[in-house]
Amino acid sequence: MKSGLELNGRYVVHGEAGSGGYATVWKASDKQLNREVALKRLLKRGLAGAYDDALALLAEAKKSATLVHPNIVQVYDIISVDDEHLIVMEYVDGQSLATLLRARALSGDLVPLDVGMAIIQDTFSGVAFAHSRQICHRDLSPANVLLTSTGTPKVGDFGLAKILAAPGDSSPLAPNSVQGGTGNLHYMSPEQARGEAADFLSDLFMIGIAAYLLLTGRHPFAHPSGLFDIPELLLREDFNPEVPKSPQSLSATQQRIFREYAAVVMRLLQREKAGRFSSAQEAIDAIESITPTVDCPQCDERNPDHHRFCAFCGFELASIPVRSTAMPTVPTATADELVEEGYRLSQENQWEAAVQCYHIALQREPEHRKAHRNLAFALNRFKRYDEARVAANHGIELGGLLPDHKASLLYERAFAEQNMRRYDEAYGSIQEAILINPRSPKFMYFRARLQEYRGRFAAAKQDARDVLKTVPDHAGALRLLAQYLDSP
Repeated sequence: MKSGLELNGRYVVHGEAGSGGYATVWKASDKQLNREVALKRLLKRGLAGAYDDALALLAEAKKSATLVHPNIVQVYDIISVDDEHLIVMEYVDGQSLATLLRARALSGDLVPLDVGMAIIQDTFSGVAFAHSRQICHRDLSPANVLLTSTGTPKVGDFGLAKILAAPGDSSPLAPNSVQGGTGNLHYMSPEQARGEAADFLSDLFMIGIAAYLLLTGRHPFAHPSGLFDIPELLLREDFNPEVPKSPQSLSATQQRIFREYAAVVMRLLQREKAGRFSSAQEAIDAIESITPTVDCPQCDERNPDHHRFCAFCGFELASIPVRSTAMPTVPTATADELVEEGYRLSQENQWEAAVQCYHIALQREPEHRKAHRNLAFALNRFKRYDEARVAANHGIELGGLLPDHKASLLYERAFAEQNMRRYDEAYGSIQEAILINPRSPKFMYFRARLQEYRGRFAAAKQDARDVLKTVPDHAGALRLLAQYLDSP
């Protein structure tokens, strides 16, 4: 491998981008699709300790290629050149989380709290998606979390990943499929350090180490005296990390958020699996619950509720005081009154009470179209996506809808399907909404994000350009275009 080498008449090598224990990564250009890619060259000396032969690793790489998610480095292809195997992957144009942490450590600074939380939450999003496909990473060190130039984390290097049986599946796993091991002895779970089986909860522990580093700038298993090695302390049952203390420089609100986030991190670092979160999605939910959020009325992106302006499109967010007002007396309230009360409660982010209002309204008037639409909206914001999809479907099936009303229901259905990781169905729903209202920048931007999730980057860029024709300073569309500037 050398600069200028052309492989398979398609990939032109530019130079080495990095090297690890199992592979060397080279930067290259894909002439056919006119985009930059990364070529991972598998090292035979590295394979010997982790796999019986290269075929096993290639089988796992093929599974990894099915992971299309904005927080996972995409695998495009697997090629053979002169009896060697190369994995063609998405090229990430930023630094690794490890590089960021090292730079901050040298300067004596910590990563800002909200930035660190966002990195961990997005990392969990990628890992949760991999777990939903039964793929366990097993090597989630900061070196394997890559940050794009816009700061989006992408989980990479699934070289040690393994396919695990789904919960409840009693089929036996292949020999050596998940027994212990990691690419970095400083970023393993206690069970891996003991040589025991690694599973999805082991991945959670490894992310917990990275989260602790982001919070404190220190490794949770680094002894202050320097007399112990990290792998040694991972094995010692009598050593547990110190609970992170919030910096005094933070405001009272930020200190509260820090303490709550620290509690999440400490749960991730429980030695016994039973003490950790039960899944990556549960960890995401815990992180999301720390900082209350509000959805931007213009671009529908989520923002911390104390932000005055949307971080994505710059729209001014209304500050709505939360007040506890009882619902109208249920025995006498009409369906219309209940729907109006539900709407008022949703404006105050009292989603559970709003959902209750809409359900009662539909009991009294099952074909109340506005109640179906508002219920789908509230359930989506309440993260009950399966129920939101059902509510939207019921509203659509009623028929006789005004075009804008139907488009709104289709959008809510697409929103639910996206969060359920049913990207193709979500794409079909938003397509129907766009046919009704083809000039909606909100619908177009949503489709752009779906195209990104589906790996259709050229289509995502085109949608982003169309959004900018209507909203020239749309931050989300500008960010998407910048992220895939080098793709066709």
